Amino acid sequence: MIVSEYRLKRMIRIVDMMRKRQYPNYTKIKKAFEQSTYDTAETMILTCDRKTIWHDMKILKEEFNCPWKYDRSRHGYYLTDKHWDFAYPAYLSETQMMAMLVGRRISENIFPEPLKSDICNAVDYLLNVANPDLLKCSFVAQMKLFSAQTGEVNAEIFDQVYQAWRDHVCLQITYRDYKGKITERTVEPHALFFRDNNWYIHTRSKNTPAPRSFMIHRIQKAKILDDTFEPDPEIYDDIQFHLTPVKDVTLRFHKDIHDTIFSMPFHEDQQIIWDTDDPVFKLVKIPVAPQEILIKRILGQNGKLIVVEPEELKAKVREAALSVIEAHQS
Repeated sequence: MIVSEYRLKRMIRIVDMMRKRQYPNYTKIKKAFEQSTYDTAETMILTCDRKTIWHDMKILKEEFNCPWKYDRSRHGYYLTDKHWDFAYPAYLSETQMMAMLVGRRISENIFPEPLKSDICNAVDYLLNVANPDLLKCSFVAQMKLFSAQTGEVNAEIFDQVYQAWRDHVCLQITYRDYKGKITERTVEPHALFFRDNNWYIHTRSKNTPAPRSFMIHRIQKAKILDDTFEPDPEIYDDIQFHLTPVKDVTLRFHKDIHDTIFSMPFHEDQQIIWDTDDPVFKLVKIPVAPQEILIKRILGQNGKLIVVEPEELKAKVREAALSVIEAHQS
């Protein structure tokens, strides 16, 4: 059966609401369509009457074998198999196909199994239907991403964590911290994120309501529970992604590393001062740069990159260097 693009978009939204256990009915679906982020013309088409919604549900059941049922106590539809895949025809532009191909490449390097294979297989299927020749593009293989995870993520555990986060259900975990202490917790996985080459879940526990992040490779066991929760944007915003900016930085750099200063600039508007009294060291002025990155690069250059100003940054570098020296005394 040929399904129109607008009917398909409606059905995708309805399935998404059922998958998230929102128990959509006509009133909820109509409201979701009215709040759609599509342009005005599309919203008018997505906003439809009760008969159209029922026709959409009928097509989902008969043509796509969607395992939905109606829950009379909750007055809405739900999926009897929440992991059911909606295999619908793709309407993809060339730009969208290229974005999917690049995303596939990133997934190969960053995502653990089984999500990595799921994403790659799904993209391969969609692109093979839309444009088989696009899969043969060799330039994508030349895209290199370097990921050095400090711990190996267990595929079965990651799958449980991912499903719990995706479906907004609670998770029981056995966790080993950096000291080796083992604890059991029941948590709500509000956010899944990748930072410093490692995967984390950011959670809230019923016993300790303060949000906390857990490294997934330290989770020893994970079990999905039946309890659901509502995602809380405030918990997601609690994740500390921000680095500390330092303004008006001046560094002296040795001539041996001037290629690095050019190839890996601290800022797009950094300024090189060649006219100095020192034949060996030159200056680079940086409008603003993250303190954490500055210190790491300065220490990594073994004295060939030196802070001139501000004094606060110089003190931070000295403090970090002394800590390294002290840690290596024995």
